[in-house]
Amino acid sequence: MRQEFTPDQITMLVHRAERELQRMLADSARNEPWSDNIAKSSHPALHENVVSLIKLFRDQVPGASDAATRIAREYAKGVDARSGAPTLACVRTISTIVTDTRERHLPPT
Repeated sequence: MRQEFTPDQITMLVHRAERELQRMLADSARNEPWSDNIAKSSHPALHENVVSLIKLFRDQVPGASDAATRIAREYAKGVDARSGAPTLACVRTISTIVTDTRERHLPPT
């Protein structure tokens, strides 16, 4: 059974996801400044965050299914072929998509 969220709950979840993405970028820059990839310790949280955002935008935010598709595509193609890790550029792009979608489709807080 699918859970329905209120607009305020959706906005809160999206804000939380944005903060998590920014935290992952900052942690990666601090802990592995030589790498162009997200820190290994952030992989599980990133994957969970991306899946949640895709489901949220696809199922709960009217008119935002295109953002869910863009996030999924960016996540799928944003992996470094040598290491198998998502790149920092990929996470930055996903963060930008999330912010733009929030500003377009959700009420301001």
